[in-house]
Amino acid sequence: MSISRLNPYRPAYPPPVAATRERNHAAREDSASLTDRDRELIYQATGQRIRPGETNPGWINSLAAAIAADRAAGRLAPTQEITAVYLKDLIRRYDQSPTGRNPIAGYLEPALRHLEQSGAGRGRLDVTA
Repeated sequence: MSISRLNPYRPAYPPPVAATRERNHAAREDSASLTDRDRELIYQATGQRIRPGETNPGWINSLAAAIAADRAAGRLAPTQEITAVYLKDLIRRYDQSPTGRNPIAGYLEPALRHLEQSGAGRGRLDVTA
């Protein structure tokens, strides 16, 4: 496993594609890759409850879609925890995108607050991969 910031030879990943009308179905399918901790973080940061095994009616929020896309693409391993570093990198990827639009910026503070309160993702690194 490498961290793109620390490995200058690894290309930076572009931000995940946010859920749109054309992508809603795929985003709902991607949500199957979310872990229980992902779902709790998403609920605490956005207020949207995404239950495992249930079809999400209509849409999932942009933070859920971004995390699900990274899990489905393998950028986040199935056992890898969401950390403050990951969230800040996700925001950075959106900020540097050519569109300049960042649909998850408003979710950063509540997500970081949840991580801090739960004690989750504090500097742990999974090196079993």
